Order: sequence, then C-alpha cells, then structure tokens
Amino acid sequence: MLNHLAMAKLLRPSTFSKAFDIYKKDIKKYINSKEHTKEYLKSLNIFLYTYFLMEYNKDLEVFALKNNDYINKEEDMERLITFGEKIIKGYTNKFASVLYKNDHELIEDALQYINQNFNKKITLQSVANKLHISRNYLCHLFKVQTGYKFCEYINLQRVNKAKVLIQEDKKTFEYISFDCGFSSQSHFSTTFKKYVGLTPNEYKKSLE
Repeated sequence: MLNHLAMAKLLRPSTFSKAFDIYKKDIKKYINSKEHTKEYLKSLNIFLYTYFLMEYNKDLEVFALKNNDYINKEEDMERLITFGEKIIKGYTNKFASVLYKNDHELIEDALQYINQNFNKKITLQSVANKLHISRNYLCHLFKVQTGYKFCEYINLQRVNKAKVLIQEDKKTFEYISFDCGFSSQSHFSTTFKKYVGLTPNEYKKSLE
C-alpha cells in the first residue's frame, strides 16, 4: 500500500486545498494506464479508511466500499481521475461531520473520568485508551474544547480539592498531598503555589 499520510493529515475543511494539491501531483505518476490509476485510487481509498479508523476510531467502511466498487466498474480515465478528487472531498466531509458530532461527547467523557479519578495516577495515554482515540488527538481536542492543557486541568482539579481540605482544617498536608493525587509533598507544594500564588501553609494562614 502506498503511503498517503501527508494527504490524510490535511483532510480538514481548512486544509483541504493542500490535500487536493498533493493528489493532483501524485495522480500524474499513475495515469500511464487505467490499471495503474485504479491501483492508486484503491490504495488511496483504503489508506484513508484505515487512517480514520486507527487515528479517530471512525469506521467509514460503507463509504470506502462504495468508492472501491466505483473504481472497479469505471473504465473512463478522466472520470477515474475526477473520482479521486471526490474521494478526497468525501473523506474531508466525513471527517468534519463525524468529529463535530462527537468532539463534545469525547471531552465530556474525558472530563468525567478525570473528575472521578484525579486523585489517582492519570496519563494522557490512559485516558486516550479509554476513549479509543489517539493520544495526539486527545491532546489537541482537550485544549481546543476546554482551553486547558491536559495536565493543567488535572492539576487544577487536584489543587481545588486541596483548597477544600485545607479550609476544613482536619488533615495534615502530607495526607492532603496523597489524597489529592500528588506524587510527593514537595510536588504538592510547588504545584499549589503555581496555581494559587501561595504555598499550602501560606494559604492556610490566609484563612485565619
């Protein structure tokens, strides 16, 4: 199978024209015969189908099969070349519509999981695995949808919980550090000051 990764990464409405330019350049290498043109289009179709399945967990099998059937049946070279353009446009549209529909749901699930487990060890990869999407896509989507980087949001949740426990004045800093999911008391103190502007002890005194 040919590698169409550069094109696949550009299949968004905002960068579609760049993907189209790659296609126009690539297809010229395979127009010496219908067989070569068809092989190229089939390779492009299956690559893009696999890319969306692996990268975004989006199964576009029906769309991919229809494309393949058309390529097998079409015998006119010009229509085959034009159909390649339609394949790219089609995957771009599928990308936009499917991801727009599910982006909010994915982030809601991610936030729910983080809010319930922030006191445990949480990694970008572990959450991505639970959502069945790639680590890179979750990282990008999280920032776009929440305005926070993944680690920033987790730290904020931990710090906010720590503030509540300090206000209750019933637990030691060591206990609070552990209970809120910090790796050590020094990590707790450093992170707390970064987000609050005060150390845990300074914050406690400010409440008196």
